[in-house]
Amino acid sequence: MDRIVIESLFPEFSSQGGDNGNIMYLRESLPDAEIIETRFTDEPAFASRDVSMIYLGYMTEAEQEQVAAKLMPYRDRLRTLADTGCVVLFTGNAAEILGRAIVRDDGRTIAGLGLFDFTTRLSYRHRRTEVFLGELVDGPGEEPLEVAGYQIRFTEVDGDNSAEPLFRTVVGRGLGAEGGFEGFRRGTLFATWLAGPVLPLNPLFTEYLIGLLGSTAPAAYRAVALDAYRKRLEEFRVPGIRMPI
Repeated sequence: MDRIVIESLFPEFSSQGGDNGNIMYLRESLPDAEIIETRFTDEPAFASRDVSMIYLGYMTEAEQEQVAAKLMPYRDRLRTLADTGCVVLFTGNAAEILGRAIVRDDGRTIAGLGLFDFTTRLSYRHRRTEVFLGELVDGPGEEPLEVAGYQIRFTEVDGDNSAEPLFRTVVGRGLGAEGGFEGFRRGTLFATWLAGPVLPLNPLFTEYLIGLLGSTAPAAYRAVALDAYRKRLEEFRVPGIRMPI
């Protein structure tokens, strides 16, 4: 596959918290890439063709339940693609779909895709709004690749991501109340609860993903984006920093 092909799943859903900005930023960073926007009523393109990257972002809890059921028939195909180098990035509560189950506060259990070993518990009485600063585990180079973002969620996660972590926690919380790691990663399969959106907030992480796609293209508006990113890293290290709500 010579041309980079990025599939954005269900963009009419995955725009909570500005997460549609992730695809907007990739579109600007990779103007020659083919961007497929798959609506919820359509069959995912990845089901019948190879793609370079699949993205799904933060959505409402009702939409999350629908999306989990929609993607269930494609679970094995999604796993196969990730195992063969396709970049799969799920952000915000889309990450929860990749676990074994989501347990609602009314007792109902929503089956997840089971690509990672964790269970999500939802309670509308406990809302988390926090800043997060971490380091990409097994990132490029000798210097840690730092990633800053926001967590906006009503859920807690039961599971152990120490064997398959995405980010090492520096500021904020990772998995569970005391978790030292945030998110899950297996090869090119990424699951993070960060919302905000994470890619324009972190141009170096964006370039890391672009590299996995086989391109050396810089992140869009790189100089301005880096200035904002470095300022954010400083601010997130201020003791007692909180997310404005």
